[in-house]
Amino acid sequence: MNLLCREGRFEFAKGGVLPPERTLILMKTDFNEIKKTLLKSAETFEESGALLLNHEGKTALSTCYGFAEREAENKTAVTAESRYLMPLDCTGVLALCVFILADMKKLSLSDKISRFIPEFEHAGKITIRQLLAGKSGIRDFYFGEILRKMEDDEEYSSLSGIERRKRDMSLYLKDYSFEMVLKNIEGKFLEHEPGVSEDYSSSERFFLREIVERASGIFLEEFVEKNIFIPLGMDETSIGNAGNALPLYALYRNREYLRFDTENTDYRFFTTTVRDLEKLMLGIMNCKVFSEKLWKTATKLDKDNLGLGFSGVGGMLCFYMDFEGFEPATFYYDKENDFCYMRVKNCPGKYVEEGDSLFRSFSKDCRMEIEPIFTYPKNTRMVPYGEKNWRQASMLELRPDQREFVSGALDTIAYSAAYKNHKLFVEMEGERAVGLLDLSVDKKKGDYNIEIVLIDRRYQSRGFGRFMLRFAVDYLKKAGAKRLSIGVNRFNIPARRLYKSVGFTEDCVYEEGVFMRRELTEE
Repeated sequence: MNLLCREGRFEFAKGGVLPPERTLILMKTDFNEIKKTLLKSAETFEESGALLLNHEGKTALSTCYGFAEREAENKTAVTAESRYLMPLDCTGVLALCVFILADMKKLSLSDKISRFIPEFEHAGKITIRQLLAGKSGIRDFYFGEILRKMEDDEEYSSLSGIERRKRDMSLYLKDYSFEMVLKNIEGKFLEHEPGVSEDYSSSERFFLREIVERASGIFLEEFVEKNIFIPLGMDETSIGNAGNALPLYALYRNREYLRFDTENTDYRFFTTTVRDLEKLMLGIMNCKVFSEKLWKTATKLDKDNLGLGFSGVGGMLCFYMDFEGFEPATFYYDKENDFCYMRVKNCPGKYVEEGDSLFRSFSKDCRMEIEPIFTYPKNTRMVPYGEKNWRQASMLELRPDQREFVSGALDTIAYSAAYKNHKLFVEMEGERAVGLLDLSVDKKKGDYNIEIVLIDRRYQSRGFGRFMLRFAVDYLKKAGAKRLSIGVNRFNIPARRLYKSVGFTEDCVYEEGVFMRRELTEE
């Protein structure tokens, strides 16, 4: 038996106490320490901007980091008073507008876009819902036509990579008319049947903008100001580039930051502050922008964790304001636990590679620090490992002192996949992965084992390990087991206590390991 791979992984609560309630978890939370950790992370990834966490309608954490202008000799820091440029006609904002119009009964998500844009040859095949979901199949006018044609330009092709990137940035900032978009995709077949797959064409936001303006009878700028900014009291927000916002940067090949020329463009922006973005974030979650009914519709995720204007990551709902490949603002929601947080930035953060297939980013670090604060056993369940949870499962982490005893999540997944008689489960709290369980069943040999119990370091000492073991015992008993065994490192005392708490006793003790058994009697 490989004790390294078959180790139980859980630090049991002191004295065997059941997991504390969320209020006690929050009382123990040192937000100043979390702030220090996140500021250090922001420095690692060279990100500039702000982070704000709101719990039960109150700001629990707010901090700024990085520099306002990267190329300046005397760099000035981002502050709480810094103003940010946000894309007005990004998919996120346009989704809000569509939901508002749906509440007004001026359109329906099931409407064919031919109701508003009859001149488009494929309009009768595509619904507004499919536009919002990025599943329209409409040809991408920018990446598929404009940039593709640039590849045939000799002068453009002779430029260095970084100069081509700068040219691309200037092309992106043009305020293309809807007529120009239509002209570029005129006569083009749909990339796929509407609703079949997701690819998020750049053309879709222009169609959405046109629908909003035709359905409302006013320009997008006026609609957003009248129906979002003013009702939410966003009095520090103005339409357009106010001229005092942080510059926007693109990241070239994860190496160099390049500044957008946002002063000489007609691209549609709005200028705002972190304070006003918090109002927007809360307004969306509390259904002050659009109805509860549409919140449920928009945030219902498909198998790829995509909704309408929302997506899912790590058990959180995400709302993006995206601009040319990065998101100046991202809102993260956990409505059940009444908290949300946002990251606001004026540039994409760099990433750091960890091995051949993993990488770290500031976004991931933020989630890994913030989400566990509010996560405790409430809606816990065990589900088979598969396409819906493989990414979360692969990112589960051990504490540094546990690595002496056990292997990590990727090794666990590989170990389980190597044997036909193994079954791998992911422990989920809501939509968030907190642990892994590997069981083996060989009915011919009468061999039933709990192979691996792994609880992520951030969710230990809350009762998740005991829940997992009770599931394992019940599952194996139903499979026909009369007794169970598990291997534990001899020096992992907390894990041994955990197994004892659910009925295991030491069977054999070796220099480094302990075999523990439990007899299963008829109840």
